[in-house]
Parts: sequence; C-alpha cells; structure tokens
Amino acid sequence: RDLKRFDESLISCDRAIALKPDFAGAYSNRGNALRDLKRLDEALESYDRAIALNPDYAEAYSNRAITLQYLKRLDEALASYDRAIALNPDYADAYSNRGIALKDLNRLDEALASYDRAIALNPNYAEAYSNRGNALRDLKRPDEALTSYDRAIALNPYYAKAYYNRGNALRDLKRLDEALE
Repeated sequence: RDLKRFDESLISCDRAIALKPDFAGAYSNRGNALRDLKRLDEALESYDRAIALNPDYAEAYSNRAITLQYLKRLDEALASYDRAIALNPDYADAYSNRGIALKDLNRLDEALASYDRAIALNPNYAEAYSNRGNALRDLKRPDEALTSYDRAIALNPYYAKAYYNRGNALRDLKRLDEALE
C-alpha cells in the first residue's frame, strides 16, 4: 500500500483472509486498499466485517469513518469517529479526522476543539495544526490560523499544504508580499 500498489495490496489482504477468515486486521486493511482503489462501498463492507469480528477495533471504526467522509455521509462518519474515540480515548488521528468532518458540517468550534484534542495527544501532529488553522481561518481568525500553520511547518518543513494554507492566511491579513513568498 505504501508503494501505491493498491491492487497488489488487495490481493495480499484477500490471501490473508483466505488463510485466516476471522482476521479482523486483514479486513480493515482490505478496506483501506479498496478505498485507495475508489471502491468505497466495498471498503465499507470490509470495515463492517472487521468490526463484526472485533467490535472493539477502534482503527476499523476510524477507517470506516474516513470512507464515509469520502461518500459525504458526514453524520455517519462522526458517529464512527466517536465510537473509535470511545474505544481509544488517546486516538489522535481519529480526533483530527473528526475535526475535518465537523468543519465540513460547518461546526467550526467543535472542529477546533477536536483538533486541539488531537494536538494535546500528539504535540508533533503537523496535519492537526494545519487543519486547526483552516478552522480558525473559517472562523475569521487569520492571526491565530497563521500561528497554527507556522507550527505545522516547523514540525514538517516539507508539508506543502501548510505553506499553501499559510499563504491564504497572509492574504486574509493583507500581507500580500509575504503571501506570494
């Protein structure tokens, strides 16, 4: 999967399932491969199977939620993130991705709280800082957004989206020369 060879990833997961049909992790990974292949309904079926095999599988709930977000089924995604977080209260990725769903629902204060929780759990989480900045921009707080983007860039100097978002915040602040840079 890391090599972006999603068809092969799917084949490997199917082999693992054939060898061990009750392997919840293989079903969740299969769902990831199917999501990468844009076969979203099939991905949901794989996550649901993983959850049926292991009802306490927080990562499967979170993976399921990401797929539901792609399908624009945001309320269902939130419920799935909330279940993942209930199972693993220290799941920073679930909090950050939950924030994205909340932002897409225009529930910006809740999104901000979700990003803040992700950052509290993982202070080096560049994506959460950048996403936090996006919520702050939407809340018309560009100075604070800029601080979040700067933190994201400090954590990951190769994070192109954070630079792009930072430029937009600078534009909002009418600091156009800096925005161009």
